[in-house]
Amino acid sequence: MKIVIVGTRGIPDFYRGFEKGAQLVARGLADRGHHVTVYCAHNHPYQKSHWRGIELIHVYDPEYKLGSVSNFFYDYFCFKDLRNRACDLVIQYGPSSGIWSWMLPKNMLLVSNISTIEWRNKKYNTLTSKFLELAEKFTVRYSHSIVSDSNLSCSYLRSRYKKRVKFIPPGVEALSLDEKANLDKHYLKPYSYSVYIGSLEKQNHIEMILDGFVMSSSGNRFLVVGHHGTRFGNYLQEKYKHCTLIEFCGAIYDKHILNRLRYFSDICYYGRDEPTYLLYDAMAANCIPSAYGSSANRDVLGNDALYFTSSFHVSKQLLLVTNKKIDYRKVIENNNKKTTDVYNWPTVIEQYASHLGSIFSSRCTLYSNVNKVESKLFPVNDH
Repeated sequence: MKIVIVGTRGIPDFYRGFEKGAQLVARGLADRGHHVTVYCAHNHPYQKSHWRGIELIHVYDPEYKLGSVSNFFYDYFCFKDLRNRACDLVIQYGPSSGIWSWMLPKNMLLVSNISTIEWRNKKYNTLTSKFLELAEKFTVRYSHSIVSDSNLSCSYLRSRYKKRVKFIPPGVEALSLDEKANLDKHYLKPYSYSVYIGSLEKQNHIEMILDGFVMSSSGNRFLVVGHHGTRFGNYLQEKYKHCTLIEFCGAIYDKHILNRLRYFSDICYYGRDEPTYLLYDAMAANCIPSAYGSSANRDVLGNDALYFTSSFHVSKQLLLVTNKKIDYRKVIENNNKKTTDVYNWPTVIEQYASHLGSIFSSRCTLYSNVNKVESKLFPVNDH
């Protein structure tokens, strides 16, 4: 099949969002012999036309001028280009890209990945929420299949739209502790620190986490891994500059370093309301995850994690966790089993390949039957 992926900033992944999933799905499908194309922003760090057998199309992205509203235009430019290309199936990511799904020719199969109910996110104002809700409606209306990696999102979509939704779990790469990716550059000793890895955004509860650390009077260090050159990042650095044990490390993209930071931490904190690849990576890293206590996070982690909804919870956790390998061995083993049995990429890719193949085969069968009916109703007279 000729498969096109839209709705991301592009691959290889430099963003740790939809892009990571799109990258691994694209690689898995390309390895199975499909011709895969991925749309990328024109200023993506990787500028070549192909990556590991995947074709890349770079399209103008005005984010550097317009900020987040640029998604609206970037997605439009992608769909405008896509409608004139020959492909069998389109995989669509992202909450806003679906607003343009009506542009695709009817002969293109559209499979949309809806992992979160984005319009409910409290970070958006009323107008943005309404737009994202409309985009969701368009996505469902014009898609031939809906895929989600969240059980809660599946239930919501089935209930609201009375549509079939295919659950395919997210995938996670197996733990790899590269000996070269040591902790020396950070002057760290194993199990002498806790860590937060993620975006420094208010809705990610990072301030709640750091307040809890200060409240705990812990003698260990706390590492904040994520780009901090933003207004909120600067605010956090100013607020906690008196606490020398809190270290803002900036963004780190080397997965081997991230794995070791998680593995040797006392607690690895996750502050978003809904699961992302950062949470699944933590599950695979043999660490103790502490996640914000939302229903979506609990649905994934169950009893195999610590949870917090206040700074007091964070403070208490930091004081109680003293021997990770012994006291929380079952938690670590259970999460490792989940990532091996449910969230491993070979299994996830196989589910994608099977589902997409089924949709394509059904379309081919339908066209074949239509042609047979037409030939009987309107026989061709060779004479």
